[in-house]
Amino acid sequence: MTSSGRDWAMNKQEYLDALRCALAQMPGEEKEKQIAYYDELIQDMCEDGMSETEATARLGDPNAVAQELLAALPLSTLVKTRVRPSGGFSPLVIALLILGFPLWFPLLSSAFAVVLSLLITLWALFVSYAAVVFALGLCAVATPLALVFGFAEGSPLVLVGLALTSAGLCVLGALLIPPLFRGLTALCRAVVRSVKSIFIKKGR
Repeated sequence: MTSSGRDWAMNKQEYLDALRCALAQMPGEEKEKQIAYYDELIQDMCEDGMSETEATARLGDPNAVAQELLAALPLSTLVKTRVRPSGGFSPLVIALLILGFPLWFPLLSSAFAVVLSLLITLWALFVSYAAVVFALGLCAVATPLALVFGFAEGSPLVLVGLALTSAGLCVLGALLIPPLFRGLTALCRAVVRSVKSIFIKKGR
């Protein structure tokens, strides 16, 4: 929650009304649950000695709060509430959607396929990288064992050097796996949020 109340001041009811308006895309039951939560939050801050305007300023712009809450909704809900007008589709709009289907559907599908294939490729590269690190670790363990039990041929010095090199590369490679995983996860979340933001109506 951000403190962005420098340019505006609202009492509790004004803030909740603005938040309810900004959450117009949210299903009714979930919306009222969020309104009740922020109502209670403001009451708690007032009981701690804040005024209503100070409490609402601490929560931040209701439009910004609504954007965060809407971003947590399923994409299907956002698409449905964004595309469908409040009064329903007129026959003309339905006809235009049907006639334009051969144009807009392939474009939409292509864009989705490009983004999805890019993410799949990145995850495939990550899995391949992890497999290489695992193979290096296996080599570092298996080579000395093979040398001890006489399964390996070649110079013992070379084999020991190979095992040590594999172990070093495995350790270095393993250090990169957690940040790479976190980075890919963050990228996927960012892509989902970006797609969702297209269908979130911006507050006035």
